[in-house]
Amino acid sequence: MKRLLTGALLLAAVAAHAQSASYTLADVQVHATAADCWMILNTNKVYNLSPFISMHPGGSGMAAYCGKDGSTAFGNVKHSSNAVALETTYLIGSLVTAPAAISVTLTPTNATLTVGGTAQFTPKIANSSTGVAWTVSPSTLGTISASGMFTALAAGQGTVTAASMQDNTKSASAVITVNSTTTGGGGGSTHPITVAVNPSAMTVNAGSRARFRANVSNSSQGVTWSVSGNIGTIDARGVLTAAMTPATGSVTATSMEDPTKSATVQVTLTAVNCGPEHSDRQTHSRNDD
Repeated sequence: MKRLLTGALLLAAVAAHAQSASYTLADVQVHATAADCWMILNTNKVYNLSPFISMHPGGSGMAAYCGKDGSTAFGNVKHSSNAVALETTYLIGSLVTAPAAISVTLTPTNATLTVGGTAQFTPKIANSSTGVAWTVSPSTLGTISASGMFTALAAGQGTVTAASMQDNTKSASAVITVNSTTTGGGGGSTHPITVAVNPSAMTVNAGSRARFRANVSNSSQGVTWSVSGNIGTIDARGVLTAAMTPATGSVTATSMEDPTKSATVQVTLTAVNCGPEHSDRQTHSRNDD
């Protein structure tokens, strides 16, 4: 008799533990067949109804809710008190909301610098407050501090990666290109990169296009173009497509080899003059190629 009581208590403890387990909707959705049927009932309870499917008095109708929330469908059908009491037999746990996914982004996504130069990288981590761990590949390319400051040690190309310390499968990487220091012929001094933009300022008719040109000294890698203000968009050739409404902003050319070197010019968009001289002025304001 004592053994029977002990066995019953153990079974009760096992059942209580199983019923206190937690499952997400994704956990339930995996068990979506009549042979392996988990179902959500009573809004937030999870049941393993696999053994009951073949015994269901209503036939295979309930199989359509395997892997899903069957609360509404179950409530719409009148069940006997015995049927309701059977629920506890198959109860395996409660439904919980899955934690929000962690994600990592990194800015900038690429950087070009010379040996000895530095670049600051900034991570943004969603749904975690534990920070990131930094790595540089190859490790000979440079070092990176806990705050994301990269220092170039050798010429080459590689990546900087920020990985979530809470979930290291979530990470973001940036491409780094490190160039050798350019030295002058005879003096041995480093020639700094400079950037200039032509024209130095421009007034453009709204809705038209204008061409800017960058002059970069001591570098052959060109520039990246960007705009500030609601003045339109600019492509990789330096062609600005002006917005349709008057505005003031700027165009910036940034050295691809050394992003700390750039030049900015002011741009003013004016309303299109619909008078007889409009066509001639707009023609002169465009400088597409």
